[in-house]
Amino acid sequence: MCSDRVAGAAVRVWVAVNEPKIAAGLAQALREGGAEVAAVVHDLRGIKRLLAGGQPLPQVLVTGLRFVDGDGFQLMRLLARRTDAPALFVVSRQQRAVIRAAINLAAACGLALAGMAELPTTAEEITRQVLAYRRPAPEPMAADTAPLPELCRDELLAVLDRDVLQPWMQPKLRLATGEIIGFEALMRAHDADGGLVMPDRLVAALQRHHLLDQATLHMARRTVDFVATCLGEGMAVSASINVSMQSLSNLAFCQELAAAVDHVQLDPSWITIEITETDAMADLASVIENTGRIRMLGFNLAIDDFGTAYSSFFQLSRIPFSELKIERAFIHGLEADRSKQGIVKACAMLGASLDMHVVAEGVETAEELAQVREAGCTEVQGWFVARPMPAPHALAWLRDLPEQRFALPG
Repeated sequence: MCSDRVAGAAVRVWVAVNEPKIAAGLAQALREGGAEVAAVVHDLRGIKRLLAGGQPLPQVLVTGLRFVDGDGFQLMRLLARRTDAPALFVVSRQQRAVIRAAINLAAACGLALAGMAELPTTAEEITRQVLAYRRPAPEPMAADTAPLPELCRDELLAVLDRDVLQPWMQPKLRLATGEIIGFEALMRAHDADGGLVMPDRLVAALQRHHLLDQATLHMARRTVDFVATCLGEGMAVSASINVSMQSLSNLAFCQELAAAVDHVQLDPSWITIEITETDAMADLASVIENTGRIRMLGFNLAIDDFGTAYSSFFQLSRIPFSELKIERAFIHGLEADRSKQGIVKACAMLGASLDMHVVAEGVETAEELAQVREAGCTEVQGWFVARPMPAPHALAWLRDLPEQRFALPG
């Protein structure tokens, strides 16, 4: 056990487990392993006394989830208020869904997790994991961490006048063949100093100043030109643009969108209009009218960020989507999270049953790629394939791909 000791000072530990025999066994094994066990308690009241007593908190708190006078969820809420909160090591006999909920709550409260163990397991195994834990060093703070402000109306008008609002293209890959079949156009701009302006400073401000329709049409025209250029060179790729439901409710906007593709004699089916799940869950009659009109004009329609807004399946089945895009939060770390795997598989099955293409967004690793493929997704986007890039760079990138195919692992 000596090889598991932390270099330098002993790890300071509290044990909070409601079964005295298990708590005593854990405390003994931890001390034998070289930890400083500063306290052993069996109820929430005892933990509260320790927290109120003014003594230094431990580096690791080994805790159960059930106490005679409360539970581990209450404990996490108490610790979330403290800047010196210890890392938690959860030991419990509870069903895995409850343990998983506790781990998720710890993360939501900003608490570090040293590990978890399902009882029955040995005190020695828990000790090994506790002593092996190393709390990550905090990331260095940037000199100026304050978020940049939204652009004001004059700055937005200047961006539009100077023609520096441009689509950055992120490729979309078909899993069955490895082909690059399309791009999503993401809004970017450059300020007066040449600095890159991201959507968090643009979209809300454009909407607030009633300039979003103008900006979206600008993006659409640039995107249509990009697709037309690709098709003219024999590269069969489509593109998607993000459009708000507010814009789609404007008949003049929809007519301008149709005119943009007609201007370059492009079939509108090469363009997909993406709306967020939140927008899709608005007033059903209005959503059906606006999305139906877009499909009638020949455009495809995608529901973006799926899984974030608790969709009504009844509503979803009545909107003429051709594509379902699974929110990237469900993709990150997918290979290690069975709950996420179940959600992604269910989304893929739902999309397939409604005759939609299913796109996994935010795929960054080969492991995530393998998981979304196994789940039944048909297409992927993400840094594993390529990061967003200005349209001219995307065109050059596509030209350099042999037969427009990306080399997939395995």
